[in-house]
Amino acid sequence: METEIKTIIELPEFDTGQYEGCEFHMLGGDASLLLRLAERPNFEFRFTRVRWHRYTQLHSCEASWAREAYFRLIEVRPSELLDSFIKSDRSSQKPYKELHHFRIFLDETGCHELFAEAAASREM
Repeated sequence: METEIKTIIELPEFDTGQYEGCEFHMLGGDASLLLRLAERPNFEFRFTRVRWHRYTQLHSCEASWAREAYFRLIEVRPSELLDSFIKSDRSSQKPYKELHHFRIFLDETGCHELFAEAAASREM
């Protein structure tokens, strides 16, 4: 099964040397990933109804993740990880309508992945 990569959110154009790091926060089932940028407004990704999150350090990231998701949020489809998660979710009332497998690769920081219902972004 071939993986289709769909770009969900492109970051505004900036010199990647301006990237200063990120912060990941979760509250009440929603999450935010804040990117700190030098001499530019910070950039935030917001995720609703998050069911799963994984952070992978740079040295453990697959090369394809950097190619496909370098400073952009993508959706991985189909996702064996997501399919397995949904099949194992035995709850009678699901707190989500549908889930998407989102991924972003942030240079020396590494990679964040989430299963969430939706994603949005904004400059701060």
